[in-house]
Amino acid sequence: MKIIRVSLLCIVTSLPICAQQPNRVKLAHEVKAEFLHAWNGYKKYAWGHDDLKPLSKTYHDWYAEPLLMTPVDALDTMMLMGLKDEFATTHHYVVDHLSFDKDISVQNFEVTIRLLGGLLTNYQLTGDKRLLDLAEDLGNRLLPVFDSPTGMPYRYVNLRTKAVRDANSNPAETGTLLLEFGTLSKLTGKPVFYDKAKRALVETFRRRSSIGLVGEWINVETGQWTNTDSHISGAIDS
Repeated sequence: MKIIRVSLLCIVTSLPICAQQPNRVKLAHEVKAEFLHAWNGYKKYAWGHDDLKPLSKTYHDWYAEPLLMTPVDALDTMMLMGLKDEFATTHHYVVDHLSFDKDISVQNFEVTIRLLGGLLTNYQLTGDKRLLDLAEDLGNRLLPVFDSPTGMPYRYVNLRTKAVRDANSNPAETGTLLLEFGTLSKLTGKPVFYDKAKRALVETFRRRSSIGLVGEWINVETGQWTNTDSHISGAIDS
């Protein structure tokens, strides 16, 4: 939008800014080069793990076993950038090696936005049913988080045992799951994912203050705010 406004301004004026228009092709090449720099570093030092630690040139896993956070997160970017070979290699690696049958307790919110969202996006881009199957399997393993008295989700769930923990949550984690879980319902034809996420959103919304604000932390078992500070930073920003 900013580029359009400046371009229109240049049509009717002769301002110096008109001689400083960005070369969008050059910028696109620079962005792609930076992506490849980061991606090649990940492949060289952290392949098969969640993250690259660029200074130490080692890897970091979010949990006791890796969940391929970076490859899943980066797949759609590769496709949009036209990196067909990188996409194909990574795509095959993900469907061949990613499994959620792990005895680990994961944070529902982070796994939802990164893994569930990434798998659904890439299924929609490729039509590869294996990606949707992975997304559905993950969604089923995350569903126990919603089994609280209020319907708002616990923060953590064990992917294998279904054990949940941490009832003290926040609006970002209780009220912003509808996009991914709703998409999963749409693509699988199973309304349970949408219904659970919508109830969590509605229950969060119902507990807003008289002037329409939400607090920072809330207990999903009692439905009571444990911190009533309201702001636009972490825990509420999403």
